Amino acid sequence: MTRVALFIARFCSSSWLGAATLFVIVGVLEVTRGGLDSRTRDILVGLRFPPFYLTGAILVGLSWAGACAAEFHPELPQRRRAFAVLSLLTVMALMTIDYFWIYTPLAAMVNPPGQARPAMFITYHEASKNINFAGLFFSLVAAFALNCPSRNSGRVSC
Repeated sequence: MTRVALFIARFCSSSWLGAATLFVIVGVLEVTRGGLDSRTRDILVGLRFPPFYLTGAILVGLSWAGACAAEFHPELPQRRRAFAVLSLLTVMALMTIDYFWIYTPLAAMVNPPGQARPAMFITYHEASKNINFAGLFFSLVAAFALNCPSRNSGRVSC
């Protein structure tokens, strides 16, 4: 059981790290490359972000549950497991804050698409960028803690 739990924790944390990183890269390219009008960008906010948050909630939640269930796995020392569990809890908290207190008001500001954005748009957008980068950092910490080989497995420990 703990082997399956550790696999789920490792797989889901790594999957989320990759998916979130790709999402950020594509989002930055779309905005900086040009060619998209304001209306199209506003529509993309409503289309892309809800699946981003749903995917993140599922993958980070499964990773957290797997890390919790892998408590006595010999390849996951207690200290690294604690780092992973706390990092994943932090990611879930940041995503919840971002979705309800930043993204939701931000999405309302760009609906209907193409309208003039209020002055608070920039503040919310900057907050969203910062909280998402913090979430990526803690996702990286969790993935590293879960995936680094341990001494018990006959490989070098991190």
